[in-house]
Amino acid sequence: MSSSLRPERIPPIGTVSQAERMFRFNWVASELRSPSGVPLHSADYASRLGRAARIVDVRTQEELLGPLGYIPGSDWIPSEGAIEALSTLGPDEPLMFVSRGGERAGTIAKTLEERGFRYVSSLMGGIVAWRQLGFSTVREHAIVQRRGTLREIGARWEASKRVLAQDDIAQHVGDSLSIRWIKLAALLVSGRLSCVDGRDDSGIVGTPGGDAGEFLLALAAIERTAGVLFDDRTLRTLLLRRLDAFGNFYMHSDITASNALITQLRADRRFDAPLTHVFEPLEWRKFLSDPPPEIHAALLEQMVQPAHIGCGHLRLSMLRAAEYGVRRELVESFLRTFFSLRWEGVDQNEMTVLPGGHAEGAVVNVMLEDDPEAFSRIPLVSPMAHGSQMFINHPQVSHYLRGQLVRFLAVQRDVVKLGSGGEAALRSAIDELAGKQLGVTLSALAAGLPVFEVTFVGHAPHVEARGAVAGAVS
Repeated sequence: MSSSLRPERIPPIGTVSQAERMFRFNWVASELRSPSGVPLHSADYASRLGRAARIVDVRTQEELLGPLGYIPGSDWIPSEGAIEALSTLGPDEPLMFVSRGGERAGTIAKTLEERGFRYVSSLMGGIVAWRQLGFSTVREHAIVQRRGTLREIGARWEASKRVLAQDDIAQHVGDSLSIRWIKLAALLVSGRLSCVDGRDDSGIVGTPGGDAGEFLLALAAIERTAGVLFDDRTLRTLLLRRLDAFGNFYMHSDITASNALITQLRADRRFDAPLTHVFEPLEWRKFLSDPPPEIHAALLEQMVQPAHIGCGHLRLSMLRAAEYGVRRELVESFLRTFFSLRWEGVDQNEMTVLPGGHAEGAVVNVMLEDDPEAFSRIPLVSPMAHGSQMFINHPQVSHYLRGQLVRFLAVQRDVVKLGSGGEAALRSAIDELAGKQLGVTLSALAAGLPVFEVTFVGHAPHVEARGAVAGAVS
């Protein structure tokens, strides 16, 4: 299978919003092609679509309500009538089709693409692959009443800053278009923790800084409890082993930081030759993902500058290192390691570029009725809601996964020496530092915003107000 990075599918700047442009860019960049030319997306990509694209199931009623079930938030249009029913939509409507193994869905996606639809694809491996990867399905009869119809999705891209109320949150998390579900065991070995950032248009399990923030949190706690200082070589070993053990690793940037980086690279004469033919977004993506080896060192100098880091949590941890309890040099060392491994072909190191500016109107802590276990189903929540955004934090899940990370680090005895208190002291230091860092990040990015706690009892959410983030409103 191969990807299909066709520049003509990315709209010119100014024709659509920045958020929609980034969604289309990521859709194209994440797309694969079967040998027969069917456009495909992975189950992991599909799980994070949130409200950005319609998921259309084309199976029979018996299949929908049978053992395999269907993806929450799906529309149902049986395959025999799908082409006719969907032909009236605009050519830029994002549509992902689902069948049992992908064959029927692939035929429909390819046919629509041949008729001019630019953002259609088939779920690779179908509903079977979805379930095998640990994503949840439902068997609710309500979908039968909606046969052949597409639900109103509402605002997708435009976000304006406004304070969200409890009813806004309840409506959002109660809408199956905004939620996907994954087993915690699957998240542990093949998922990823996203940042709490509200600009993400996908369904997320959120924690400050995502996987990058959690990894740095643990390293900083070890340095504090064991009195050691990590260097690039040790970080490389630990990050590679962490990828081997847990899989995907998330870090994000944003358009503002990316543009600042591009401007600086254009001004740096060392990059004149390598950038001779680099202009369009897809060309910049390719360059930053696989730069010529001779400029790696120079490029790393630029990529570790705070102004070129789009994750507010990571950037602040560099600029206000003492408040975060982490060495700035440790953050820089981690960033060098992360990017160097990407350039060596480690594609588990995921770099997501988020669009636009912050327009969050609330902080939402996502909780489960019971403490999470390996078999627990975890809601991936879209931060985009009602033309606004929200910070999404999963404290229970983060706490559970930190325990697993502590156990992992404890057995890396050849490169990690724990302090005299062992795992217990390390876990205590991580918990203390995590609370401190979360407080600093939210006070800087979310001061004055209301805080809501959403507790899922099964799939049913219960929303409670929990005050507001401390700090002066900026």
